[in-house]
Order: sequence, then C-alpha cells, then structure tokens
Amino acid sequence: MLQAFLVDDEIHSMYMLKFFLLQSGQVEILGCYNNGIEATLQMTGSDTSRVWFVDIEMPGMSGLELAERIHQVNPLDFVVFTTAYDQYAIEAFELAAIDYLQKPMEMSRLMKTIDRLTKEIHLRHSDHYPATNKKLAVRMFGDFQVLSPIGKKLTWRTSKEKELFAYLLLNGRERVSRDKLIEELWPDEPFHKAKVYLHTCISLLRKNLRQYGLEEIIHYEKEGYYLDHMGQLSTDVAAFTAGIDRIKSLKESGISELLAVLEHYKNPLLDSEDYHWAILKAQQLEKSAVNVMLTIGNRYLAQEQYEDTIHIAEQAVVISPYEEEAYRLLMQSYYLTGKHDHVFQIYRKLVLKLAELSIQPSELSRRIYEKIC
Repeated sequence: MLQAFLVDDEIHSMYMLKFFLLQSGQVEILGCYNNGIEATLQMTGSDTSRVWFVDIEMPGMSGLELAERIHQVNPLDFVVFTTAYDQYAIEAFELAAIDYLQKPMEMSRLMKTIDRLTKEIHLRHSDHYPATNKKLAVRMFGDFQVLSPIGKKLTWRTSKEKELFAYLLLNGRERVSRDKLIEELWPDEPFHKAKVYLHTCISLLRKNLRQYGLEEIIHYEKEGYYLDHMGQLSTDVAAFTAGIDRIKSLKESGISELLAVLEHYKNPLLDSEDYHWAILKAQQLEKSAVNVMLTIGNRYLAQEQYEDTIHIAEQAVVISPYEEEAYRLLMQSYYLTGKHDHVFQIYRKLVLKLAELSIQPSELSRRIYEKIC
C-alpha cells in the first residue's frame, strides 16, 4: 500500500483528493498540511519511498520549493503535483515530478497515477534496481559526455539539464546558491520564470540519474545545491586536478608520472559547449596542462631527447599559442638536431603571434634566438 502526504492550501481540494485516495483502497494517508512550511516541520527521513501530493501555487513556499525540501530530507520520496494550470504549464511541471494531477481531479486519472507510483516503487525496491556501487564516467575535456558502466551515453531531455549538471560537477561539494545558478544559467529570464526552470531541471536531472541509482547525489541545503556523489562518479577533470595536486606536493615528479597526469587532458574543458561561466575554469585548467607539458619538455631537453621535446612543445603551442617557453624549447631542440632553418621559422612564428597582442618576444627569447643564430 502506498503511503502519502497531502499539501494544499485549498482545503476543499485537499479533502477531495484525500477522499479519492482512500476510495482507491491502495493508499494510506500519513498527513495533510495546508502549506509547505507546515509540511517541512513535520518531515522525517525514511528508508522507504512515500508519495507527496503537492499543490504548486501556495503562499509562503511554493510546491516547487517544497519538492526540493522533500528530496533533501528523503530523496527516495516521490512528488506528484496538483495544479490548476493550463496545458502548457502542465507540460512544463510534468518534467519536475513523477506525475501531475489537474484540478478538478478525475478518479480515472488518479488511478493511473497510483498504478504508475506502485510500479515505480516496486522497481526501486526490487533486485532489478541498479546498484549504486557502479560508477558513471564523466568526460568534460572536449565533448561533455556521461557514460554508464556499460558505456551507454546519458541522454538529456533539455540542454539546460545538461548544463546544470556540468555546472554542479565543476563545483563538486561546494554549495551553489539557487540565485547564483539562476544568474549563470538563465541570465535573461525573469526571476520567477527562471526559478521554475531551475526546479524543473533539478527534477529532470534526478530522474535521469535515478536509472543508475544515483538520484541521491543532488543535495539541497540553505537555498543552494551541491553534488555529493561518494565515489559513484568519476570525471576526467577530477582525475586531472588530483594529479596536479599530487605533483605539487612532491619535490620532483618523474616524466612517466607527469605524462600520466597529462593523459587526462585531451581537449579544452567543455570545448563543444557554449558555457560562458566555464571560460575562466577552462583557462585555469589549460594553464595547468601547459605547465605540465613545459616541465616534461625541459626534462626531455636535459636528457637530450630532442624529438620528444619537439613533440611535447608543439602540443603546448597548439593549446597555448602565445606561450613563449614552448617556442624556446622548439628553437633549442631544432638547433641541437641540426635543423637551423626550423629555428628561424619558429622564431618568426613567435614574433607574428605576439604581434597579435601588440607585444614583442621577451629578452630571454631574443637572447636564445641570437645565440643560436
């Protein structure tokens, strides 16, 4: 039997729903509340899935805000919105809950919701529900992809759901305020609309992750969101930054360890996405990757591995075309391999590149070039 809570500021509507639910013979009513604030005060965690029938428009705390509180206290619970909105609004709110019921309610429609809930809860608590010890692999360098343990790509209902997940992933366990998310992801939308879009995307994302048993990783606290995936997600960005931190903690790292860290950096962060908020982070990660490349290049040069030096320095130039040290490594390596014409070409390329920024090569670069030539 389903266990349900009812929250609606319209007393008549709430008692009509209660009557229908009891008439079904499949639902036990655990509580009825006239507003979201009262409901939050009575919330308790549970290791079973309950159902909340929540009106969307309520004074003090909207149904969308209450739904987030419900997921915070007990992520296993389901939310069904009750609404008098027109069809277009319903289509939007349907994305933010497992189902919706339009007022005035019909018994036949309610029974479909009850059947759907019963099947979903049975699936969730059955042996067929995905185990949470399997990781999702997230690629953020280059194309943004989320892959299941068997290599299947997650699909997104909306582009903003995808962008929201990327934003939360990059912030890790750092809580991001609701207003900050709205400012970054919906800067041109009126606040009241953007708030609805955010709640919709959060619910969409939870549904998407639920198929892998990961819906509990999205947390809501103090008017903000954060991810706590407890090892259930692996990301190339996290692996790269952990490697960078490890290198910094050591007095000296071997070339093989440096190359292993660099292996995670394939392309610029979220290179195929147009996320303005990711630009600064992308630049920081790019700088870290180039620094690793230059360190490797200098090690190769010291060991007289000139071809390897050229290869890694050319990679650095592709990523950061204004990085003078990469050009210096190339000039020295080409000179030591007897390719003097290449030295002139590299220096000429450096001069032209820096001219785009209205600057000239540094004194160190000029000295190396003059000494070689």
